Amino acid sequence: MSDLTADQSAITAFGATHQSIAAEIAGAANMDTATHVAAMTPVFGLIGADYLAMFAAAQVLHCSDVNDLSAKCNHLGQSAFGTVAVLGDTDDAASAALGAIGNGIGG
Repeated sequence: MSDLTADQSAITAFGATHQSIAAEIAGAANMDTATHVAAMTPVFGLIGADYLAMFAAAQVLHCSDVNDLSAKCNHLGQSAFGTVAVLGDTDDAASAALGAIGNGIGG
């Protein structure tokens, strides 16, 4: 890994994109399951009550899983921003150290 470079602006863009995606995914997960089931109740009636109960449970689990996916995308974005901060601090420290060495030898 001798020729490793990291473009901080690209990493920042990656983080921003993932946080934006996380917000969109979270919006998709925030559905009103109770309203959906209530709207289907007249169609299925008493005969379909068992189906609707299972459907409602599946919808709740689905929304939970989609929210988990959103949280993971958001975490990727936050991690990218943290990485940029560490890279910036490391570059600044290395630059200061090299500057001090240069000043010490008469540069």
